[in-house]
Amino acid sequence: MRKARGCFIFFIIIIIIAAIFIFYFIGKNDRKIAANDSAKIEYSEELASYKDNGVDYLFLGIDEREDENQFEGRTDTIIILHIGNNGKNALISVPRDTKVELEGYGTNKINAAYVYGGTNMVVNEIYKLTDIKIDKVMLANFSAFIKLVDALGGVTITVIEPLHDDKSGSDFDPGTYTFAGEQALAFSRCRATAKGDFDRMDRQKYLLSELFKQKANFSAIPKIPELLKILNEDTRSNFKTFDFIKVALKLMTNRDDFIMLTLPGESKTIDNISYVIVEPDEAKRFLNENLG
Repeated sequence: MRKARGCFIFFIIIIIIAAIFIFYFIGKNDRKIAANDSAKIEYSEELASYKDNGVDYLFLGIDEREDENQFEGRTDTIIILHIGNNGKNALISVPRDTKVELEGYGTNKINAAYVYGGTNMVVNEIYKLTDIKIDKVMLANFSAFIKLVDALGGVTITVIEPLHDDKSGSDFDPGTYTFAGEQALAFSRCRATAKGDFDRMDRQKYLLSELFKQKANFSAIPKIPELLKILNEDTRSNFKTFDFIKVALKLMTNRDDFIMLTLPGESKTIDNISYVIVEPDEAKRFLNENLG
């Protein structure tokens, strides 16, 4: 009984120390992170919260090479982390080739929205498609992804089909691997399979879910300073201290319970340009069925 009580007290002490450290370290950097103009969200219309009044964080992967840190270019990856008040949490991929009508720029792919209108335009296009009101945005480039995976000690991934693609750098036969950051990036960017970008999005969500399952535990506490340094230097966001803590606690307590979703769409070539056609009504119905 005493041993169990001692373990519980030790557990609580670790939690308190971690919380104090997170508040102190992130709190110092809130202003710098939140002040980045490109990450401010100003909706062009009054938006209602999503059906379950959850919280939605948007993560945008910028197609930018290592150490550039200009955060310019198209969004190679568009993923929403949905934390539902009804207990349903999800990773939702938005196909980067989704056909949209951008105000002032006409027909385009949604991955061009950030180039023309920054995060404001991206979140408004996502709302039009899904009724999801994005609460906070984080921009990350290739360098940030590689450094974060390496700082966490890599991630164990099972490859279920051959992935050989010079463009992404992937060169993997079926099997189980422990990927370092460079390998994880190559795996997540590969499109050289039957369903192309849809397979790629599934691999991205699978890799993120495995990171959550394998690394969202107390073994990550000693790595907090390095992780926060990477987030501060190699990402841009309007996250506040509470957002980091809320996401971290959610990942630690629900790491096995995330639903993996991709907005339903159909590939179509229009004027020699390949698009994914996502019908807003269908997308909203799909999300209600899975998250409502």
